[in-house]
Amino acid sequence: MNLSQGRGKSTSRYQTNAKMWILKNHWRVAACCLLLAGCSDSGLKTRTVFGSVSCGGEPVPQGHVRFVPIEGTSGPAGTGTIADGQYRIDARGGVPLGKHRVEIVAQKTTGRKVPGFILMEPGEVDEIVTLGPPEYEGQRSPLVEEVTADSDGRFDFEIPANPGGPRPGNRPIR
Repeated sequence: MNLSQGRGKSTSRYQTNAKMWILKNHWRVAACCLLLAGCSDSGLKTRTVFGSVSCGGEPVPQGHVRFVPIEGTSGPAGTGTIADGQYRIDARGGVPLGKHRVEIVAQKTTGRKVPGFILMEPGEVDEIVTLGPPEYEGQRSPLVEEVTADSDGRFDFEIPANPGGPRPGNRPIR
């Protein structure tokens, strides 16, 4: 046991080496702390967007809306869940300012139960059907919106009903 300068405290060789390393490398420790903490202002200007979604004149019961940056707009796509005809995208401050293609997946339950998976276990799940035309769900979507700093962020969408009627849907949205 080493006595450190007569104070009666024990200091191991490991503790002494660790203290010396921190003293010699304090600027590196500070830089790592700042790096791990991250920056609160990434420089990306965003806006919360929200609104209503209807299909064939009726509010969409469930699904999702996705704002995908296009034509020089940089930043991540923003996705919001549709519930009872309403959506809101506010994660990470919303969507980047600029031009976006808007993709909408409009769905509803049929009231029937079908075989599926619940928490990765086989079981009965609500049958889901997709209401809108498939072109509104992806890269071919004709919906384009400009998100600006001075807008209130409200974007309401009316998509046509699928001409062939509801289509078998994707997995249930929960």
